[in-house]
Amino acid sequence: MTTAAEALAAYYAANGIEADPARSATWICRIGPVSVEFPNWKWRRDAVTRHDLHHILTGYPCTMTGEMQMAAWEFAAGRYRHWAATLFCLPLALMGVICAPRRTALAFKAGLISTSLYGSELDLNKPLTMLRAEIATPRSA
Repeated sequence: MTTAAEALAAYYAANGIEADPARSATWICRIGPVSVEFPNWKWRRDAVTRHDLHHILTGYPCTMTGEMQMAAWEFAAGRYRHWAATLFCLPLALMGVICAPRRTALAFKAGLISTSLYGSELDLNKPLTMLRAEIATPRSA
């Protein structure tokens, strides 16, 4: 069985993300051809591992549309409770309503019957199947 740690390592490698973004001093946000480097704020360092696991567990890709879907899913399933995280993710969800309305609506709907990993203890040695059962995300979402 694949563990959360193994799935994260594969996800990071497949998407060109450094091995542990929670420990990096900065991170790069890519929007189309534009790349902007931001400080890796404490709220982001605290949330990013669970956020990336949400991508893996829900199947929303590491793309602009996937981030819009993830923002919508997380708002419905339980967002990371920090004002800056909300200010950062809210525009993504709103962009999703404009740019990918059906996908964003389906992600939000899936989040309504799910529970995010924010606020829970995270054991990266757990099999993905156990984490998937914990968030109870329907595969058809």
